[in-house]
Formats: sequence, structure tokens, C-alpha cells
Amino acid sequence: MLKSKFFKCILLCAVGMLGVHAQSKTSVLLQSTDEDEGIVVSVDKPIYFPGDTVILVIQRNDNTATAGVITPMLLIEGTSFKSIGRLRYSTVIPIDVIPGLYPIRLRVTDSEGRRFRYETECIVTVEEHQDVEQLSRYVSIIPVVGSNDIRTAVTIDREQARNLDVRFQRDSIRDGMGPQFLRITTTVLLRDGIAASSYERRVVTYRSHGNSYKDRAMFIQYRTAYGAYANIRPEELGHVLVPVDSLPDWAILGIHVEPDYTIKIGEVDRANNMTQYFRVKGPTMELGFSLGIPKVLYDTRANDTIQYGNYSAMIRVYFIDSKTGNRFPVSAGIGIFGLNSPIDVGTGRGGFALSMFLDLAEMVRIVNVGFTKKINIGLELDPFLPIGREGRLLLVAQVGVSF
Repeated sequence: MLKSKFFKCILLCAVGMLGVHAQSKTSVLLQSTDEDEGIVVSVDKPIYFPGDTVILVIQRNDNTATAGVITPMLLIEGTSFKSIGRLRYSTVIPIDVIPGLYPIRLRVTDSEGRRFRYETECIVTVEEHQDVEQLSRYVSIIPVVGSNDIRTAVTIDREQARNLDVRFQRDSIRDGMGPQFLRITTTVLLRDGIAASSYERRVVTYRSHGNSYKDRAMFIQYRTAYGAYANIRPEELGHVLVPVDSLPDWAILGIHVEPDYTIKIGEVDRANNMTQYFRVKGPTMELGFSLGIPKVLYDTRANDTIQYGNYSAMIRVYFIDSKTGNRFPVSAGIGIFGLNSPIDVGTGRGGFALSMFLDLAEMVRIVNVGFTKKINIGLELDPFLPIGREGRLLLVAQVGVSF
């Protein structure tokens, strides 16, 4: 009769209270139909880490109960409970365990020597230590090292840009740091500083466990547990290619790597990040268009009066520095000069000109002083061919914009 009551109380565990790991004690009450007897299975912590000791306590409120021998079992390979007192047991979580939820079973040997196994809802929750590692220990960008200053971005060709790779030295991640969740943001800026595009990738990496089976199991667990990382691939544990499908000439490519603090719970270290800048090589000569407001400083035929208008428009040839991508301060051009409108061409009013322009604003930009890219300020030497007047040479001060 007493044995039957014991088995009933075990079977009733399916409708017992759930073990809640957010509480200070995780326990399950196994209550038989006999109000005089109940069993409580409990563990001492809501969360365990690899290497922790689990203390299990089985409490029975009927000290006269004699049914069978109870042996608890934890469903983690390499663990077994040892008795440390009356109905008190302990075991150690293996260092190489895969984090997860592990139930406790009870093996019961009745008075006739028969063995039975029963599930309980008492759960041992194993988590992994998750500390944020310093990126400088294990993250690098290959095969070319960029600059951490956008003004001195390293110039690379398109083939090198396509091969840029964020590499993770997994063995350099210290033991016990756990998974490292990362955001990789790639931005593309045009030469004039306008943002062209931006890409973001979320990836995870971790120190190799030296076992391909466990590495794979850990990878699947992380991918399943964190929705934002569901599309990661196993090969990205070691490296991630930078997405650079289309890059304008002389664009600035920025690669920014930082821990993903939406996953990492803890203090945010703003200094723990990495940013490198690259400049994508383009042609060393390019055509452009400029509109200017000229002021004639010197006219070689000043006695031959001309009514100079307020505008000029030039098609210009710019020469580009092959390393910095900056335009040389001197450019050549051809276009119309001294007009108030495109139809304001007549005797003594405007005409056509060749141009050699010294751009003082470009000289400022060359020495890495921030200045709006499209603005031109400088001096212009113009062989000028006015309508109905003799040709002349002009020295002109000009402010304008280029395209």
C-alpha cells in the first residue's frame, strides 16, 4: 500500500509546480493523494555555470515512509549525484558542458528490487559566462590595414576592396569569455562627404572548444537563441567578407566593428570598438562642370571696354592625386565667360574663354582641413575671346561650385 502511494506521488509530478529559475530556489513538489506524504525536489540555484556545484535536496514530510530507494540523476553526460547527507546530493557541472536546460530524473528501487525511472519538472539551467572581450585581441581586417582617421584613409584598388575581410582570431579569445556577439557596419561616403550607402551585419564567434561536434552544437544554440543572428553561417565564425558590391570612384569605405550590447548585458565600453577607413582608387583624370561668379582683376586690353557679366560656366579637366584622391589645385577648362545669362551674348558682352584655375579651397582640403567639397575659391587666368572685340588675357578672382 505504501509503495503504491509512493509511485502515485511520482506520477503526479507532471502536474506539479514548474521549477522557476528566476527564483532563489528551483523546486518541484510531488504530492501524493495521501495528504500525509509529499516529496519536494529542489536545487540550490536558479542558474549554474560550467564548473559550479549543484546541491540537490529531496524532502519528504512523512519520515515514516519506507518505500524504495531514491537515486537522482542529472541528464548531463559525465555527471552523477553523490550523497552528502540524508536525502542531500551534489554533483559538479562539467567545464565543457553545452549551455541549456537539463531535467532531473529519479530512479526508484522498490522493496522487491524492481527499478523505475521517472521524469520530474525540476530543471538545472546551465548558462555560459558571457564577458565582452577586447576587440583588439582577436579582430583584424585583412589583407590591407586601413587608417583609423577618415582624412588619411588608405587607398586601395577595387580588387583589394572586394577581398577585404574581417578576421577573428578565435584562439586569442580568453577562456571563459563566452560567445562574442558583434555588429559590423560598413559605410560608403562619396568624395564630397555625402553618405552613399550603409550595411550592417550581426555575427557571433567564440573560442574554439577543440571539438568540431561541440563547436557545431554551440553554433546551433546561439543561432537559435538569438533571433537577430538566425541567418549567420558556420564559416562566419572565423571571418566575414565586407559587402562592397558597388563603389563609386574615390569613395571612402568605413568598416566599424563593435560588440552588440543588445545581446551583451552589462556595462557598455565605448572605447572597445574598431574603425578603419579605405579610399577606393579611381581614374587620375576626370571631367567636371563648374559655375562661377568672376571678378576681373586685370585686363590686358582695359582700354577696349567690355561689360563683363556676373557668371561663367566651364567644362573642366581635373587631375587627381593617385594616393589621396584629392584634385590638384590647378585645373584646365573651356566655356563661356562674363555672361548674365546663356542668351546674353553680343557685341561687348561676354564670350568664350580658356581657363587655368588655381583653386585655393582645394589647397586647403589637401592639408586635411575640412571644407565643403563643391566650393571653389581661387584665381583664374583666362585667354578670353569676346564677341565683337579683340581677344585678351584676363586675371580673374572667382567663387563658384563644381560638379
